[in-house]
Amino acid sequence: MSNTVSDRRSFLGFFTGLVMSFIGLVVAIPAMAYFVGPLRRKSKGEVANYQDAGPLTDYPVGQWHLASVDMVRQDGWKKTRVKHAVWVRREDKSEKSITVLSSICPHLGCPVNWHPDQSQFFCPCHGGIFNQEGKHVGGPPPRGMDPLPFEVRAGRLWVRWEDFKIGVADRVPVSV
Repeated sequence: MSNTVSDRRSFLGFFTGLVMSFIGLVVAIPAMAYFVGPLRRKSKGEVANYQDAGPLTDYPVGQWHLASVDMVRQDGWKKTRVKHAVWVRREDKSEKSITVLSSICPHLGCPVNWHPDQSQFFCPCHGGIFNQEGKHVGGPPPRGMDPLPFEVRAGRLWVRWEDFKIGVADRVPVSV
């Protein structure tokens, strides 16, 4: 009889240890993923993501059009949605004749506006002037407007937003 009680106690002790180990693993795995997740590096595909800027038919041929692109920026555990404005122009109906420019002035980061009556871009903050291709014409900006990479997929425009250093003559991408 004492042998039966001993076997029962050892079985219950073993079973209790097994259940406690399982519970410990169930709690430890998500906790470790929570702390280690943001430390992992992003692959090139995740960093260089393109966002949908709409169908090409929304962009009139021969005119600049202001479009917005929604980006999701992740900083550690926090995800924020950011809207960026881009200037888009189609020279003709082909997919290769598209120009996409950042709407941020390279001088101090103010929004750049298109003035069709003067055929130029104008920065209202400090009087920066850019021609219709986005090249610097006058005022304090140290360089022309920044072009952005884009792709055309199934008749839709996809734009990859990039931040550049402001106030410098060279176009230097800012890593986020």
